[in-house]
Amino acid sequence: MSFFWVGFLFWLFIGASIFLLIWGGLRKRAIHLVSSALLFLPIAYYFSGAENAFKCLMFYPMFPLLLAIFFIHKSS
Repeated sequence: MSFFWVGFLFWLFIGASIFLLIWGGLRKRAIHLVSSALLFLPIAYYFSGAENAFKCLMFYPMFPLLLAIFFIHKSS
């Protein structure tokens, strides 16, 4: 049995994205929220080809981006 680097990176990006979403929400920093969205983009692209409810995961990067826009406009 060998180690699957792609699966490891897949879960690493998911974990980092969720961590940055929570951290950016607590600190109200748009850069963390944008980083969260960018880390989840390859996973969202992968799930965009699904034929079931997992297809909705491709819309996840819009949530941190909308929060980032909200925090930017609120601080201005």
